[in-house]
Amino acid sequence: MPGISVEDLIKAFTVEELAKRIDHAVLKPSASMSELEKAIKELENYNLRCLILTPTLLREARSHTRKCLGAVVGFPFGYTTIESKVKELEDIVGYGADEADIVANTQALLLGKEEYYINELKALVEVCRSAKIKCKIIIETPILNSVDLIAKAVELIAKNVEPDYIKTSTGFVDRPTYPEDVVVIDTTLRKLGLRDRIGVKASGGIRTAVQALTMLASGADILGASRPVSILEGYKKLKDTLGI
Repeated sequence: MPGISVEDLIKAFTVEELAKRIDHAVLKPSASMSELEKAIKELENYNLRCLILTPTLLREARSHTRKCLGAVVGFPFGYTTIESKVKELEDIVGYGADEADIVANTQALLLGKEEYYINELKALVEVCRSAKIKCKIIIETPILNSVDLIAKAVELIAKNVEPDYIKTSTGFVDRPTYPEDVVVIDTTLRKLGLRDRIGVKASGGIRTAVQALTMLASGADILGASRPVSILEGYKKLKDTLGI
């Protein structure tokens, strides 16, 4: 939501409305059944947007809730083959995924293999469309780490693939997502005239209410976070403190 201040966002969103913009990510390999059960309760009690899981956790979760569930594909590095990613995507569709968060092959892009980069994503988005599930492409902005490279990735994807969302990061790399990363994605999509067709998801190191609001103010439509309840409780305290 570029052009709107954090203060204006606090006035604009209730706690419940902010919750509807947050995907709860449970992706650590150490995640236990009790953590999954807790995440499902939070998904339902706070009416979060979606719960994003590993394929293994998705299989466990699907029988416990009718709320939105998604899973990652090619996670976390994205450099597996097209064939393996397609199979993984088909698997999570079979497990009952409503959404797929797919890691693009950043390594291929950095090697100059743009055709491979595009063809992989075309194949994956086609599977999502056939299955009628939402598709988010993770471009890993912390690895691209420059305005030109981030804009290049966005342009290649937007012009050739058109997923439902372009997502900043897996959260499994050295630096968090910066608001500037979100601005580049949002601005590039607007220049291409595709902003109304492709959303922006900010993810990677978002742990506080202020960080969440800053990402929304920078142009994100939705957020990914591993601690959504902490963000929402912080947001409520912020509103109460400011009397908004």
